[in-house]
Amino acid sequence: MIICVCNRINCRSVREAVDSGARSPKAVQAHHGCKINCGKCTTTIGEMIAEQMDRAVPQMQVLAAE
Repeated sequence: MIICVCNRINCRSVREAVDSGARSPKAVQAHHGCKINCGKCTTTIGEMIAEQMDRAVPQMQVLAAE
């Protein structure tokens, strides 16, 4: 699915940028040699970054104190 219409960036491209270290919508755009144009994609890209980062961090197990 196209996330950024202005620069034709799709979901896979966002995930690729995050895997390469992008941690903001601006960094995702820069990874692909683009700049944010209208800005309508920034919220969606930000949410995708957060989701991918949440999946990358192993869930901590809570143990009862003795």
